[in-house]
Formats: sequence, C-alpha cells, structure tokens
Amino acid sequence: MRTLAAIGQRSPLSRYLTRALLDRVTRNQLRRLVLDNGLRVLMAPNPVGASIGVAVHYGVGFRTEPKGHTGLAHLFEHLVFQGGRRAAPEGYLPQVQRAGGFGDARTRQDVTVYYAAAPASALEMLLALEADRMRSPRISERNLRTQTAVIDEEIRLMVRNRPYGAFPWVLPRALHRRAENTRDGYGETVDLAAFDIPLCERFFADHYGPANTVVTLTGAFDPGTAERLVRSHFERLSARPPVAAPDVHEPLPREERRLTVADPHAGSPAVAVGYRMPDPVTERAGYLAHLVLAALLGQGRHALLRRGPTAAAGVSSLSVGCGLFGLPLDTAGPDLLTLFAVHEHEHGAEDVLAALDSTLEALARDEVDGGLLRATTARWAAGSLRELGDPGTRAQLLGLREALFGEAELTQALPELVRTGVSGEQVSRAAARLRSSHRAVVRFVPGEPGEPGEAGEAGEAAPRGSAREKREPREKREKAA
Repeated sequence: MRTLAAIGQRSPLSRYLTRALLDRVTRNQLRRLVLDNGLRVLMAPNPVGASIGVAVHYGVGFRTEPKGHTGLAHLFEHLVFQGGRRAAPEGYLPQVQRAGGFGDARTRQDVTVYYAAAPASALEMLLALEADRMRSPRISERNLRTQTAVIDEEIRLMVRNRPYGAFPWVLPRALHRRAENTRDGYGETVDLAAFDIPLCERFFADHYGPANTVVTLTGAFDPGTAERLVRSHFERLSARPPVAAPDVHEPLPREERRLTVADPHAGSPAVAVGYRMPDPVTERAGYLAHLVLAALLGQGRHALLRRGPTAAAGVSSLSVGCGLFGLPLDTAGPDLLTLFAVHEHEHGAEDVLAALDSTLEALARDEVDGGLLRATTARWAAGSLRELGDPGTRAQLLGLREALFGEAELTQALPELVRTGVSGEQVSRAAARLRSSHRAVVRFVPGEPGEPGEAGEAGEAAPRGSAREKREPREKREKAA
C-alpha cells in the first residue's frame, strides 16, 4: 500500500496535500483510556497549533428511540446542550464563547454528539462542562417546553417552509420497512407534545451513562495532563449499563418502490433516488467501492452525470453521495447512496433515471477510465485530509467511528483506503449491483399536498422532512428560546 505522501501525485489536486498536513495526520498517534465506570476516552494529541477539539458521542440516536416516542433523541440533544446543573446560569454555550471557542450538537441515526473547539487553555473548562451535563443535565418543565418550541420552529424553517424539505427522510421511508429505519429525526408532533419529565429522566438513565459514551480529545494538549483531567472530572460518575440498541437490519427490498410528494415551495420538479449500501462492517470493501462510485457519478466538474445525459433532462442541480447526512460511515445500520436532481422538464425525472441507468450499465460493462478514477479518488482524499486538519472536525470524526465501529483509526486511514484501495473492477461491480438492485424513487412536484394526481403511489402523505446539517447556527436557535 502506498503512503499518505503519495496521495494526489500526478493529480492537479496534489498542491493541496502539503507536507505539513500529511505530517500532522501521520504523527498523531491515537491513545485510548477506559475508566472503571466504562467511559471510553480517545486522545489524539498534536503539538502543532494552539487549539483543541472535544467531542462526546453517546450511543443513542433516532433509531434508538422507544416506540411511540419519535423525536425524543433530538429533543434530548437540545435539553442536554443547555448544560448541567452546576454550569453558570446562562448555560453551556456562552461559557464556551467567552473562552474563545464554539460548540454545537447533532443527532444521527445511532449516536448523538456534542462537540466544541477552543484555545488549548480551555481544555479543563470543556471537560468540566461535559462531565457536568453527563452527571445532571437541566431537565425541567420549563426547559422541556422551551426546547419543544425551539424544535417546532426548526421544523417550520427547515422542513415545512423549505423547498424539497422532505429530502432525505422520504427515501428511507420508501426503501425500508422497519420502523426504526424510517423515522424522521425531528419526530411526530403528537409525540413531542406528550413528553414529560419522568420519561426524559428514564431516557437519560438508559442512554447517557459513561458506559455508553466516547470522549474524544484532539489538538494541542499534553496526554498526561489530559488523562489526569479526564479522571478528575469523569471517574466519579456512576456506572450504569446502557439499554441494548435495537436490531435495525432488514433484507434488501424485492422491488422498486416509487412515491410522489407534492411540495408547495418547490419552484421546479425534482427526483430523488435511494439505493441500499453494502454493510459497512461485513462488506467494507464493497461500501468503499460505492463511495467512489458516488463520487464518479456526481462530484466534481468531470462527474459522469454532469455531462451530456442529464442536460436532456434540464437538470439545474445535482448531488450524489453516501450517507443520510452526506457523510459516509456515519451509521452501523442500513445506509443509503442517494441522488437528488432538480429538473425543469415535466418528464425530466424519467430522463434522469434513464441517464443514471445507462451510466451504471456502461460502468458495469466497461471498467472506469484509470485517469478519471485516480483524479476522482485524489480529489476525495484531498477533501477528507483537509477536514482532519481542523481539531473540532477531527474530534467528531474520530469519535464517530470509535463509537460506531471501535475503529477511530478508520477516519485517518480512509483517505488512503479510497485513494489506493479501490480498483476500477470494484467500482464496476458496485455499478452492476446498483443497476440490478431495487431502489426507491421519489418525485417532488410543485403543488399542495392532496391535489389531484399528486398523492404518493404508496398512499402516504407528504413526508415530514430533512434534518440535514444545514441548520441555523446554535446561537441563533438558542436566542429563539
């Protein structure tokens, strides 16, 4: 296997892969620590720079929610983000900002992450704040109703009043059958309104214990000092076993599934396509081949679907990617490769599907051009390496793969695995798999739900919508509270 230093050679993108960045990634050795209460700690020190990143991943997401309690994981993200009972009256975020840092949180299918980046001098403050809210978050009737109202506003802004707001949630609903795999991360309004303090306290006890948590530290810190601080703030937290995660695996669909969604805010029709990805644990090589295939199809100026075939469909916007949130390897359960295209022509959806199918057929028949493959994988590796240069982002990605797979190293190895470990033959097999597999196809048409001819073929009302990362900044949402 070639070294990281070889990534991007003979590619126009090689200028981005500077020696300083490569050295920074390769010399950061990961260190692990497990406390007696089960808390897992991951440390990636870097003597270069003056900032740190802290990420705390809890093994709970919207797939983990109890039946009839949709939206509870996302609501809990909001509640816990306010800080613990020992924090200053203004809560978590203002304290971090005063120290020159920032923080936020996200809820995914299988994990909830709280993360921050700040000057290195703020390390103990950040650890103290995280331990405080892991010990006793501010769960009160007032906070519960305030954050429920904040989420209602978030849904209004990001789903109901946003064009194509049903993407990507509509694809899992069309493609999957297990309830856990079809959930809208925002939850159902009737469920949100029914949550009470005893339910929240049980959810906290079940999922927010040390044994269900990974704390990740990155950046400019001394490992010995960091270990001492971690033990000082987290070691006395009570151990409690987490509730077992549900089994979310299900067989592949046996037929293509189609749905039409009427969207009153859509200026043009659009089509979304979803395919089941190979299992990220048992079929890792196949998963990576699909990741490269997605990049070949829709990422970069020379992407195959940005050429002639989609021009006939009047496509004005096209995106292809892996992962419900556009991030690969961010779930240990069923994952999707998705395509989303906005088109001008009335029959553009069928034109897009025809272009997609013909491109997949050609890739399955004729191995992808070597030069295009090298350029595409080098571009993907360059972007991934640039992300790892930021301590806050790096803490999130390392902690995510550690929490899901016990493989934080996967984050550091991924750029080279993509660059040198995926062959044209593997991409051809991935294309053949998509060409013959059964998918979900969702058409978005301008108009009000319930208009004649615009109901879903599956008899489903317009799905609720997207919790993609393009949310309002946390400080703006907190002000709304």
